[in-house]
Amino acid sequence: RATRLGISTFCYPYAVGVPGFVPRRPMTACELVDRAADLHVPVLQIGDNLPLHLLPEDTLEQLSRRAAERGITLEIGTRGIAPEHLLRYLQIAGSLHADLVRVVIDTPQDRPDFDEILRRLRAVLPQYEAQDVTLGIENHDRFPANTFARLMDGLHSDRTGIVLDTVNSFACEENTRQVLERLGPYTVNFHAKDFDIVRVPNAMGLLVTGTPAGKGRLHIPEILSELSRTARSDFTTVLELWMPPEPTVEQTIVKENCWVLQSVEYLEAVLRNHRQFLKKQEESS
Repeated sequence: RATRLGISTFCYPYAVGVPGFVPRRPMTACELVDRAADLHVPVLQIGDNLPLHLLPEDTLEQLSRRAAERGITLEIGTRGIAPEHLLRYLQIAGSLHADLVRVVIDTPQDRPDFDEILRRLRAVLPQYEAQDVTLGIENHDRFPANTFARLMDGLHSDRTGIVLDTVNSFACEENTRQVLERLGPYTVNFHAKDFDIVRVPNAMGLLVTGTPAGKGRLHIPEILSELSRTARSDFTTVLELWMPPEPTVEQTIVKENCWVLQSVEYLEAVLRNHRQFLKKQEESS
């Protein structure tokens, strides 16, 4: 399976703005399109930290035009699976020519059980299938990998898949290998989010923290190799970062940009080697 590289709004959480950390002028969706183009990255994934359903229609139209002008493919995302909300994002996907809607199931106010999740997703899948838009469910914190695999099997649709973020599953005490083996066959999007595990200063505990891609413990080349064999379709590889902030907003945003540049450079090198490996395999078969 082939993959394309992307950046995400979760590469720039501080520039976009997070609760308790708001820059003077938050980065806009159109500016993120320009950043992706300047980085020569073909995909931009707009996550729930920049909620598109809150933007005016003329802003969405401007975003669609900018992405087309700069040659950037958009993927969009949200949090929460109320059917009317998912159908609103299907409408937004159509206006932005996006073929993936990435979804985190839970919100602070809504944590549906397994049967309710199935019911809600089945209610909207016919419309997603009719528009050839994939609903990508992110493995996120509350459920182990087996539950997400059961969900995929229960939905049984070519227009559903897994947004694979192996670091999220640490919350369920599952490691990268366990998650990859169980969810790799359903993957439509891979979040390349590198990490380290360090002991806290007083030695009484461990901290999972982010690193630039290639500087941590996530074995990205091995994951891409595995997904190229097991994923049921081509997929995108999208950078995300868990970066600790600096003392000031300005210092944090400078550091954030440095991490993105460093990470994209690393991922581009990994993907070049990955494509060369796949080409040699095809030539020898």
